Amino acid sequence: MADDAPRRDAALVALDWGSTTFRAWLLDATGEVLDEVRSADGALTLSQRADSARARAAAFEATFGRLCRPWLDEHPGIPVLCSGMAGSNHGWAEAGYLDVPAELGALAYRLTVVPAGDSVVHLVPGLRATGSHPDVMRGEEVQLVGALAATALEHGTAPGHGTPDRRQTVVLPGTHSKWVRLDGGRVTGFTTAMTGELYGLLMGDSILARLAEGEAGTEASEAFTWGLRAEAEQGDERGLPALLFTARTLVLAGRLAGTEVADYVSGLLIGAEVRHALRADPADPVTLCGSAATTHRYRVALERCGVAVRTVGEDATARGLWRVALDAGLAPLAPTQEQLA
Repeated sequence: MADDAPRRDAALVALDWGSTTFRAWLLDATGEVLDEVRSADGALTLSQRADSARARAAAFEATFGRLCRPWLDEHPGIPVLCSGMAGSNHGWAEAGYLDVPAELGALAYRLTVVPAGDSVVHLVPGLRATGSHPDVMRGEEVQLVGALAATALEHGTAPGHGTPDRRQTVVLPGTHSKWVRLDGGRVTGFTTAMTGELYGLLMGDSILARLAEGEAGTEASEAFTWGLRAEAEQGDERGLPALLFTARTLVLAGRLAGTEVADYVSGLLIGAEVRHALRADPADPVTLCGSAATTHRYRVALERCGVAVRTVGEDATARGLWRVALDAGLAPLAPTQEQLA
C-alpha cells in the first residue's frame, strides 16, 4: 500500500466455523477484507477430541486464539462475530435457533456471548423449521444475509436484508445443500438435501470408488451432463439408487471411462436434487450462492430445467457477517462521503 493511501483500520474479526473448515476475515470499517485465515480445524474435529463440554469450549478458545492471535494483539478489543457449527450443541457454546418464518434482521438480536481470553466472541444463531418436516441450518443464514446484501447493491437499493416484497429462492450448494424460500428479508421456509455428503461417501467408500479415477472436474463435463440427462429421463421410473449402479455397469461395458465416473455420479445426484426441488416448489429465477465450481454445476442443472439463474460468490459469508455486526452495533457504520466532506 502506498504511503499516501488512506489507512484502513480494522473493525471486525468475522469467523465462519464449519464442521470441517475454519475461515476468518479481518474486516475494515467498510466491511472490506484486510486479511484472511483458513484452517482445517473444523468444529467436528475439535469436538471429537474433547471428552466434556468444558474441554470442548477450551479447545475452541485455544484454536481461536492460535489462529487469530496476530489480529487480536494488533487490534485490542476488536469485536468478534462467529457463525457456523461453533454455535451448535457440539460446538463452542450452543447459540440456539430462530424459528421460521424469521426475519434475517433478527439474527443480530439473538447473539450468544462467550468469553475468549481478552476477547469476547458473539455467536450467530441458526434457523429452524418446525412441524411435520423439521429442518435446521447453521451458518447458511449468514450466507443468505450476504447474498441479499449483494442483490440489494445490484438493484441500487439500501444494503439491508433484501428487496422488500420480493419473493425468491436462494440455493446454497454444499455438503448439505439448502433451498431457501424468501419474501424480502424474511425466510418463509427451507429444505436440506445431503447431496454433497452422499457424493463424498460414494466416491470414498462405495464400490464406485474402486472404479473412479480422480474427482469431478471444475467444469460441467460431458459425463456430468450425461448424468443429468439420465436422471431426468429415468429417475422417476428407475429411481436414483438403481441409476447410481449404472456408473459401475457402464464402466464394465466400456461406455464410461474411470476418469468420468465422478462427473457422471455428480450429474445423477445434482440432477435428482434439482429436479425434485423444483417439482416440490417451482422457482424462477433462482439465486445460487457458493463456490464457483459448485454453483456452475447447479447452474447447468437448473438451466436445463428452464430456470433463470443468477450467482453470488463465496464472499457472501464475510459480507453477511459484516451486515449482522452492523445491525448488532458491534461494528461502526462507515461515514458517508457527505459526512467526511
